[in-house]
Amino acid sequence: MAIDANFYNSASAAKLGWDPTWFDAENFDEKLSKNVRKFQKDFNLKADGLVGPITYRRILTSREFMKGLDNIEKGMAKFSDTVAPGNIICGGEEVPIEWEKTVNINSSDALTLPKDCYKISDTEREPRMIVTHWDAALSADSCFNILKRRGISSHFVIDNDGTIYQMVDTNDIAWHAGSVNKHSVGIDFSNAYYTKYQKWYIKKGFGRRPVLEDSMVHGRKMKAHLGYYEVQLEAYKALVKALCTHYDIPLVCPVDQQGRYLTTIYKPAVSGKFSGIVGHLNLSKRKIDCAGLKIGKLIGEITSGTT
Repeated sequence: MAIDANFYNSASAAKLGWDPTWFDAENFDEKLSKNVRKFQKDFNLKADGLVGPITYRRILTSREFMKGLDNIEKGMAKFSDTVAPGNIICGGEEVPIEWEKTVNINSSDALTLPKDCYKISDTEREPRMIVTHWDAALSADSCFNILKRRGISSHFVIDNDGTIYQMVDTNDIAWHAGSVNKHSVGIDFSNAYYTKYQKWYIKKGFGRRPVLEDSMVHGRKMKAHLGYYEVQLEAYKALVKALCTHYDIPLVCPVDQQGRYLTTIYKPAVSGKFSGIVGHLNLSKRKIDCAGLKIGKLIGEITSGTT
C-alpha cells in the first residue's frame, strides 16, 4: 500500500520539529513532496518525497551550513571542577582515558542526552563490541541536538577539534545500532560527509578536511566525501583504547582474505557473536559509515603504542 506522503510528512514534522518552509513550501502538499524529492536527489538519497530520519538529518545540516550558525561551534572544552579531564563514565565510575579534551556526562558543559533517548541498564553491562559511526552533522553540538530530537543515542561523539563528548554512560544501552545495542558501545565522528561543506570547516577555523576519493563500501566505490581530521583519529584511538582496556574488548576488526579491514557486511557482527571494533557498515547494507576510516590501521597504531 502506498504511503500518504502528506500524512507522513505532517507526522514527521510534529515529531522532529521541522516545517514545510525548510523545503521552500508552505503546506503539507504535493509541492512539498516534489521539493523533498528534489532535495533527496541532490543528496543521493532515495527520492520518495518522505522526510524520514536520514532526510531530516541532511536538511538540518544543510540549513545550518547555509545560515552559518555560530551557536553550534563549541571551541575548547571547559572542564568541571568536580570531575577531572581525561575520564569517561562507565557504570557511574570514572575511568581514565589518555586524552585531555574529554567532556563526560558529569562535566559542567556536558552534552548529556535525556533518559528517553536510551535504555537505563539495571545490571552491570559487559559490552563486547564498539560500533563506529559518523553523524552527518557539522559539529558535536549538532549531532547531540539531532539525536535528542529523534529520541535515539550514541555513547560518544568526537568533535572537529578532537574533543570527545560523552552523551550516555557506557553501562546504559544507547540506541545506535539496532539488534547489537545491548552489547555494544557507540562512537560517532562529527563529519558532515558532503564535500560542499568544506568551506564551513575552513570558515570556522578547523582547517580543510581531508577529502577521500577511493572509499569502497559494499563492493562499490563511493563518490568523493569528507574524511577525518587527524586530531579526531587520535582522539578515537585514545577512546577505543580506554574502552577496550576497561571492558576487555579485543583490539580486532573484521578483515578480508588479505587482512585488510572489511568494508561490507560481517555476519558474526550482525549476529552479535563478534568481539572487537566495527563500523556501522559492517552491520547493514543500508549504512556507509564510516567509509574511508582505516580501522585496521588505527588498531595497529594502538597496539604499537602510537596513540
